Amino acid sequence: MIIPSIDILNGRAVKLVKGDPNNKKFETNALELAQSFSIFPEINLIDLDAALGTGNNIELIRKISKICTCNVGGGIRTTKIAYDLLKAGANKIIIGTKADVEFLKQLPKEKIIIAIDSRKGKIVDKGWTNEIDETTIDRANRLKNYCNSFLYTYVDKEGTLEDIDENTVNELKKITKNKIQYAGGISSKDQIIKLESLGVDAVVGMAYYENKIDIYETFVDLLNFKKSMGLIPTIVKNTNGQILMLAYSNRESVIKSIKERKGIYFSRSRQELWEKGLTSGNTQELKNIKVDCDRDTLIYKVLQKNVACHTGAYTCFEDEDFNMESLYEIIESKISESNSFTDKVYNDETMLKEKIIEEADEVVNFKNKDNLTWEIADLLYFISILMKKNGIDYKDINNELKIRNLMKKTINNTKL
Repeated sequence: MIIPSIDILNGRAVKLVKGDPNNKKFETNALELAQSFSIFPEINLIDLDAALGTGNNIELIRKISKICTCNVGGGIRTTKIAYDLLKAGANKIIIGTKADVEFLKQLPKEKIIIAIDSRKGKIVDKGWTNEIDETTIDRANRLKNYCNSFLYTYVDKEGTLEDIDENTVNELKKITKNKIQYAGGISSKDQIIKLESLGVDAVVGMAYYENKIDIYETFVDLLNFKKSMGLIPTIVKNTNGQILMLAYSNRESVIKSIKERKGIYFSRSRQELWEKGLTSGNTQELKNIKVDCDRDTLIYKVLQKNVACHTGAYTCFEDEDFNMESLYEIIESKISESNSFTDKVYNDETMLKEKIIEEADEVVNFKNKDNLTWEIADLLYFISILMKKNGIDYKDINNELKIRNLMKKTINNTKL
């Protein structure tokens, strides 16, 4: 699969030739670039300032992780930095310089991608400024039991658009069953398709920035439309994860969906493309696409307007779910109503804090099960307003608890 890559230097997205900070081939707004890549299953986000020891871009990483599924690397040399990035929303963390066994044992294996950065067959680290007397294959062999994946970067060709190192990729495939990402020298769709045939993900940067590859059409070309006569089942979910409907997509509809960021599918009965909501107004804004392991099934995450089903029901399967994200969305809408109680509390911080203290007291002094349920609901309502006021949503809370659970399993020094 294709994994777009964003390297961040001084708060800007850049692309360097062979890792040289003085040789930039590309520079732009990192957040805007991430938005254009958010449709992909995942992206790689490399903090060059952290890698070079000149600072970090964690607040920018936090913002980008809100809109993209990010694998984050660069300067991860302590467990605190590693877990801070996971709590900031990183899907996985990419470990390079600090990739030693004792350090890796303190991190959740399923969240680790080990960087194998190689120049002339030898490992380089510290932002590619330091050469180590260890070969690419030796490093992979030594560390394969401590990670989910490897990111092999052919530093000799990184940013040059010259060629890929197919020989080393084949050697890596022989010694490990770990997932492998490849970066360095990619310049054509054929190379990406070749890597896909080897079971390797292509990390694309310079080829996109230099307009050598249409990464959106190439992404679609990696899908398997052959199994079902040119069609792929497409599960459609809303932004809170509830299944809305099942549709079918062909190559043309997927490309059109990606480029227009809309829910566009193929009608088996009418034998034509159809855009969800074009006549009803119940439109879908496409946010992200996930692809299954066989590349023959898709998940579309969409922002659904009104309802998804032609019967008038919210989904084609059941009513709309109500969860904490739903409460948060209601609070967001009520804040914009100037006469609402929610808006009043939101704009009076003293009142908000007093209500939280009051409700917390009523929770701990509950009378019975029903009363406890009532009081917890009240407390969560006011806490949700406080969260909104401070830019925190329930995905942040869920991620915090998830990472605490992983920490409990590895370093055992957290409450859970």
